Amino acid sequence: MTASRNVTLTTVSAIVLAVGSVPALAQQSQIHHGDAPAAATGMMGNLDGMMRMMAVMMREATASFDTDGDGKLSPEEMAAGVDTLLKTYDTDANGSLSLEEFATLHTAMMRPMTVRMFQTHDSDGDAAVTKAEMAAMAAMMQGQMAGSQTGMPEMGQDKSGDN
Repeated sequence: MTASRNVTLTTVSAIVLAVGSVPALAQQSQIHHGDAPAAATGMMGNLDGMMRMMAVMMREATASFDTDGDGKLSPEEMAAGVDTLLKTYDTDANGSLSLEEFATLHTAMMRPMTVRMFQTHDSDGDAAVTKAEMAAMAAMMQGQMAGSQTGMPEMGQDKSGDN
């Protein structure tokens, strides 16, 4: 495998991971900050959320692509991982992903985060999110949003932000 192909595949993989995080990040930002102006919520909150999302995506990629188990992705492992993704999701075998094929890949990549968000909302663990559970999560997020806008911890939070 040539060095330029490794660089290209690594770049493609990074883009796939980054693009995969954008819709969830935008949704997370909207949920967390509501319609408050950016000046009130601060761009640092958005950057922090993006960095956390990217870290999750990179951990998942590392777990999937790290064939030697050293906790790091070599260029060869990344290239092999991208090749596997292309073989799996390039259903017409033309060497590239159409919008439909990419949407399938994106859905598969977002599934673990969707499951985690569902589990967060499903407080009683009965595999169903009720109106009451959604309302409780919305109230908690409103409380966090109010605290982030004032810079003061909410009732029940210590000053470090840990509950």
